[in-house]
Amino acid sequence: MSFQTRAALKPIILSKAVVTAQLALGAALVWLAVGIPIGILSALRPRSLRDRVAMGFALVGVSTPVFLLGVVMLYVFWNRLHVAPGTGYTAIGRGFGAWLGHMIVPWIVLAMLFAGFYARMTRASLMETMNEDYVRTARAKGLSERRVVVKHGLRASLLPVVTMFGMDMGQLFGGAVVTERVFNLPGLGAFAVESVRHADLYAIIDITLVLAFAVAILNLLVDVSYAFLDPRIRHR
Repeated sequence: MSFQTRAALKPIILSKAVVTAQLALGAALVWLAVGIPIGILSALRPRSLRDRVAMGFALVGVSTPVFLLGVVMLYVFWNRLHVAPGTGYTAIGRGFGAWLGHMIVPWIVLAMLFAGFYARMTRASLMETMNEDYVRTARAKGLSERRVVVKHGLRASLLPVVTMFGMDMGQLFGGAVVTERVFNLPGLGAFAVESVRHADLYAIIDITLVLAFAVAILNLLVDVSYAFLDPRIRHR
Protein backbone atom coordinates (compact mmCIF):
# COMPACT_ATOMS: atom_id res chain seq x y z
CA MET A 1 0.00 0.00 0.00
CA SER A 2 1.25 3.46 -0.88
CA PHE A 3 2.29 5.77 1.94
CA GLN A 4 1.05 8.76 -0.05
CA THR A 5 -2.34 7.67 -1.40
CA ARG A 6 -3.14 4.60 0.75
CA ALA A 7 -4.00 2.78 -2.46
CA ALA A 8 -2.90 -0.70 -3.51
CA LEU A 9 0.37 -0.48 -5.41
CA LYS A 10 0.07 -3.61 -7.57
CA PRO A 11 -2.53 -2.28 -10.08
CA ILE A 12 -0.85 1.14 -10.15
CA ILE A 13 2.62 -0.21 -10.90
CA LEU A 14 1.20 -2.69 -13.43
CA SER A 15 -0.56 0.08 -15.37
CA LYS A 16 2.57 2.27 -15.28
CA ALA A 17 4.77 -0.63 -16.38
CA VAL A 18 2.50 -1.30 -19.37
CA VAL A 19 2.92 2.29 -20.57
CA THR A 20 6.70 2.15 -20.14
CA ALA A 21 6.89 -1.24 -21.91
CA GLN A 22 4.93 0.16 -24.85
CA LEU A 23 7.26 3.14 -25.02
CA ALA A 24 10.43 1.04 -24.77
CA LEU A 25 9.43 -1.73 -27.18
CA GLY A 26 8.04 0.64 -29.80
CA ALA A 27 11.12 2.84 -29.72
CA ALA A 28 13.38 -0.23 -29.85
CA LEU A 29 11.72 -1.50 -33.02
CA VAL A 30 12.24 1.88 -34.67
CA TRP A 31 15.88 2.36 -33.67
CA LEU A 32 16.85 -1.22 -34.56
CA ALA A 33 15.13 -0.95 -37.95
CA VAL A 34 17.00 2.29 -38.65
CA GLY A 35 20.31 2.04 -36.81
CA ILE A 36 21.49 -1.46 -37.72
CA PRO A 37 20.95 -1.16 -41.51
CA ILE A 38 22.70 2.22 -41.52
CA GLY A 39 25.62 0.71 -39.62
CA ILE A 40 25.84 -2.20 -42.06
CA LEU A 41 25.79 0.05 -45.14
CA SER A 42 28.44 2.30 -43.62
CA ALA A 43 30.70 -0.64 -42.71
CA LEU A 44 30.58 -2.02 -46.25
CA ARG A 45 31.78 1.28 -47.70
CA PRO A 46 34.00 2.84 -45.00
CA ARG A 47 35.19 6.41 -45.50
CA SER A 48 32.85 6.87 -48.47
CA LEU A 49 30.45 9.79 -48.82
CA ARG A 50 27.59 7.56 -47.68
CA ASP A 51 29.55 6.54 -44.60
CA ARG A 52 30.47 10.11 -43.69
CA VAL A 53 26.91 11.40 -44.09
CA ALA A 54 25.41 8.50 -42.11
CA MET A 55 27.91 8.80 -39.27
CA GLY A 56 27.42 12.57 -39.23
CA PHE A 57 23.69 12.18 -38.69
CA ALA A 58 24.37 9.45 -36.12
CA LEU A 59 26.65 11.78 -34.19
CA VAL A 60 23.97 14.49 -34.20
CA GLY A 61 21.39 12.01 -32.89
CA VAL A 62 23.65 10.78 -30.10
CA SER A 63 24.64 14.31 -29.07
CA THR A 64 21.16 15.88 -28.96
CA PRO A 65 19.60 16.01 -25.45
CA VAL A 66 16.33 14.10 -25.14
CA PHE A 67 14.42 16.98 -23.57
CA LEU A 68 15.45 19.37 -26.36
CA LEU A 69 14.61 16.86 -29.07
CA GLY A 70 11.27 16.14 -27.43
CA VAL A 71 10.27 19.81 -27.27
CA VAL A 72 11.32 20.36 -30.90
CA MET A 73 9.39 17.31 -32.10
CA LEU A 74 6.31 18.43 -30.19
CA TYR A 75 6.54 21.85 -31.79
CA VAL A 76 6.93 20.39 -35.29
CA PHE A 77 4.38 17.56 -35.21
CA TRP A 78 1.78 19.11 -32.89
CA ASN A 79 2.01 22.87 -33.20
CA ARG A 80 3.06 23.22 -36.85
CA LEU A 81 2.03 20.10 -38.78
CA HIS A 82 -0.95 19.18 -36.55
CA VAL A 83 -0.41 15.47 -37.17
CA ALA A 84 0.07 14.44 -33.53
CA PRO A 85 -2.38 14.94 -30.63
CA GLY A 86 0.25 16.44 -28.32
CA THR A 87 1.12 15.23 -24.84
CA GLY A 88 -0.76 12.66 -22.81
CA TYR A 89 -1.65 9.01 -23.20
CA THR A 90 -4.60 7.03 -24.52
CA ALA A 91 -4.89 3.34 -23.71
CA ILE A 92 -4.82 1.05 -26.72
CA GLY A 93 -8.20 -0.35 -25.68
CA ARG A 94 -9.80 3.06 -26.29
CA GLY A 95 -8.72 3.15 -29.91
CA PHE A 96 -5.61 2.06 -31.76
CA GLY A 97 -5.37 5.28 -33.76
CA ALA A 98 -5.49 7.52 -30.69
CA TRP A 99 -2.96 5.31 -28.89
CA LEU A 100 -0.59 5.33 -31.85
CA GLY A 101 -0.93 9.09 -32.23
CA HIS A 102 0.23 9.65 -28.65
CA MET A 103 3.08 7.11 -28.87
CA ILE A 104 4.61 7.75 -32.29
CA VAL A 105 6.42 11.01 -31.42
CA PRO A 106 7.97 9.65 -28.17
CA TRP A 107 9.09 6.60 -30.16
CA ILE A 108 10.77 8.80 -32.74
CA VAL A 109 12.49 10.88 -30.05
CA LEU A 110 13.98 7.85 -28.29
CA ALA A 111 14.78 6.15 -31.60
CA MET A 112 16.73 9.16 -32.88
CA LEU A 113 18.90 9.02 -29.77
CA PHE A 114 19.57 5.27 -29.83
CA ALA A 115 19.63 4.73 -33.61
CA GLY A 116 22.76 6.84 -33.98
CA PHE A 117 24.51 4.91 -31.23
CA TYR A 118 23.54 1.53 -32.69
CA ALA A 119 24.58 2.60 -36.18
CA ARG A 120 28.04 3.53 -34.94
CA MET A 121 28.38 0.34 -32.88
CA THR A 122 27.21 -1.91 -35.74
CA ARG A 123 29.61 -0.22 -38.14
CA ALA A 124 32.62 -0.63 -35.84
CA SER A 125 31.79 -4.23 -34.94
CA LEU A 126 31.13 -5.33 -38.53
CA MET A 127 34.30 -3.68 -39.84
CA GLU A 128 36.33 -5.54 -37.21
CA THR A 129 34.60 -8.84 -37.92
CA MET A 130 35.12 -8.59 -41.69
CA ASN A 131 38.88 -8.60 -41.09
CA GLU A 132 38.81 -11.91 -39.21
CA ASP A 133 40.54 -14.98 -40.66
CA TYR A 134 37.35 -17.05 -41.01
CA VAL A 135 35.79 -14.29 -43.13
CA ARG A 136 38.82 -14.31 -45.43
CA THR A 137 38.49 -18.09 -45.64
CA ALA A 138 34.83 -17.79 -46.61
CA ARG A 139 35.78 -15.38 -49.39
CA ALA A 140 38.56 -17.72 -50.54
CA LYS A 141 36.01 -20.52 -50.90
CA GLY A 142 34.23 -18.43 -53.52
CA LEU A 143 31.14 -17.48 -51.52
CA SER A 144 29.25 -14.42 -52.68
CA GLU A 145 29.95 -11.18 -50.83
CA ARG A 146 26.35 -11.00 -49.66
CA ARG A 147 26.54 -14.47 -48.10
CA VAL A 148 29.89 -13.69 -46.52
CA VAL A 149 28.50 -10.52 -44.94
CA VAL A 150 25.14 -11.92 -43.80
CA LYS A 151 26.10 -15.43 -42.69
CA HIS A 152 29.67 -15.01 -41.47
CA GLY A 153 30.17 -11.33 -40.71
CA LEU A 154 26.89 -9.91 -39.50
CA ARG A 155 25.92 -12.63 -37.05
CA ALA A 156 29.16 -12.43 -35.09
CA SER A 157 29.27 -8.64 -35.25
CA LEU A 158 25.84 -8.39 -33.61
CA LEU A 159 27.08 -9.85 -30.30
CA PRO A 160 28.11 -6.48 -28.77
CA VAL A 161 24.97 -4.89 -30.25
CA VAL A 162 22.75 -7.48 -28.55
CA THR A 163 24.63 -7.02 -25.27
CA MET A 164 24.10 -3.27 -25.34
CA PHE A 165 20.47 -3.74 -26.39
CA GLY A 166 19.77 -5.78 -23.27
CA MET A 167 21.33 -3.11 -21.06
CA ASP A 168 19.46 -0.29 -22.81
CA MET A 169 16.13 -2.08 -22.60
CA GLY A 170 16.67 -2.71 -18.91
CA GLN A 171 17.31 0.98 -18.43
CA LEU A 172 14.22 1.95 -20.45
CA PHE A 173 12.00 -0.51 -18.60
CA GLY A 174 13.09 1.26 -15.45
CA GLY A 175 11.50 4.31 -16.99
CA ALA A 176 12.52 6.77 -19.66
CA VAL A 177 12.00 9.54 -17.14
CA VAL A 178 12.75 12.57 -19.32
CA THR A 179 10.67 11.34 -22.25
CA GLU A 180 7.76 10.45 -20.01
CA ARG A 181 7.85 13.87 -18.36
CA VAL A 182 8.14 15.79 -21.63
CA PHE A 183 5.22 13.93 -23.23
CA ASN A 184 3.21 13.55 -20.01
CA LEU A 185 3.15 9.76 -20.23
CA PRO A 186 2.00 7.97 -17.04
CA GLY A 187 4.91 5.54 -17.08
CA LEU A 188 7.05 3.87 -14.46
CA GLY A 189 9.81 6.48 -14.64
CA ALA A 190 7.49 9.41 -13.97
CA PHE A 191 5.87 7.44 -11.14
CA ALA A 192 9.29 6.69 -9.64
CA VAL A 193 10.16 10.40 -9.61
CA GLU A 194 6.88 11.23 -7.86
CA SER A 195 7.42 8.42 -5.34
CA VAL A 196 10.89 9.70 -4.46
CA ARG A 197 9.63 13.25 -4.17
CA HIS A 198 6.92 12.18 -1.72
CA ALA A 199 9.20 9.68 0.09
CA ASP A 200 6.79 6.84 -0.72
CA LEU A 201 9.01 4.02 0.52
CA TYR A 202 6.78 1.09 -0.43
CA ALA A 203 6.33 2.40 -3.97
CA ILE A 204 10.10 2.87 -4.35
CA ILE A 205 10.74 -0.70 -3.17
CA ASP A 206 8.16 -2.16 -5.55
CA ILE A 207 9.51 -0.16 -8.51
CA THR A 208 13.04 -1.36 -7.71
CA LEU A 209 11.87 -4.99 -7.63
CA VAL A 210 10.08 -4.63 -10.97
CA LEU A 211 13.19 -3.08 -12.51
CA ALA A 212 15.44 -5.84 -11.11
CA PHE A 213 13.11 -8.52 -12.49
CA ALA A 214 13.03 -6.87 -15.93
CA VAL A 215 16.83 -6.60 -16.04
CA ALA A 216 17.24 -10.26 -15.01
CA ILE A 217 14.84 -11.47 -17.71
CA LEU A 218 16.47 -9.31 -20.37
CA ASN A 219 19.95 -10.53 -19.44
CA LEU A 220 18.73 -14.13 -19.68
CA LEU A 221 17.30 -13.49 -23.15
CA VAL A 222 20.56 -11.86 -24.24
CA ASP A 223 22.60 -14.85 -23.03
CA VAL A 224 20.30 -17.26 -24.88
CA SER A 225 20.55 -15.21 -28.08
CA TYR A 226 24.36 -15.54 -28.04
CA ALA A 227 24.06 -19.22 -28.94
CA PHE A 228 22.03 -18.42 -32.05
CA LEU A 229 24.36 -15.65 -33.21
CA ASP A 230 27.72 -17.35 -32.64
CA PRO A 231 28.08 -21.12 -33.25
CA ARG A 232 31.29 -21.17 -31.20
CA ILE A 233 29.30 -20.37 -28.07
CA ARG A 234 26.66 -23.00 -28.88
CA HIS A 235 29.28 -25.72 -29.32
CA ARG A 236 30.79 -24.96 -25.93
